[in-house]
Amino acid sequence: MGKHFALLICTLALLLAGALFAGCTTPPALTPAAAEGEPALFADDFTSPNPTWALFETNEGAAYVQQGELYLEDRGRGIGIYTHPVDHEWEDVLVDVRIRHIAGSQNNWMGVICRQQDEENYYLFAISADGYYLILKVEAGIPTPVAGPLKSELINPGRATNQLLVRCEEDQLALSINGDLEASRTDRTFKEGNVALFADAVEAGSTTTAAFDAFTILEP
Repeated sequence: MGKHFALLICTLALLLAGALFAGCTTPPALTPAAAEGEPALFADDFTSPNPTWALFETNEGAAYVQQGELYLEDRGRGIGIYTHPVDHEWEDVLVDVRIRHIAGSQNNWMGVICRQQDEENYYLFAISADGYYLILKVEAGIPTPVAGPLKSELINPGRATNQLLVRCEEDQLALSINGDLEASRTDRTFKEGNVALFADAVEAGSTTTAAFDAFTILEP
């Protein structure tokens, strides 16, 4: 059965100051080594809670820091869960992050959002614990696959750690998994916006939890 992508993000409540708010050209292969030695625009190893992040707990899901990782829980209410650094926007970025599946359905999506305008306009770069990858554009709430969803031999399945490197540079969108380029495409729809981390259980009523570590945003 093919992987489907009937996510998508609805407004999530996020915790800020103690209150709740509703809320193909192929570039060179991206590798973790490409990030070494470069000055970071933003970085977090989640050794302690960082007030820059939108952390929350609701009936729909939760975002919290635990044991040196940022956890995202989709609690089975049919929406994707995301969190981002509050009041930050970027144009061209290279996003490096480690992801692992913790609990719940492996038929899920875990990954990075870039150039997020709001809940209905963004690019999503994601993998699943059962071995699929996806680059998705969501415009005015309508999802359009840019690459995938397809099975990838680059993904470590199950609860193993995977490293994603995401490029949003000018009109180039690229996803590397564990040091190898999986997909690159061009799209000119969004030029800037927020960067976020994302988790979603694909099947209605199912739950999933993902953990993120070594999060870095660099200039490409």
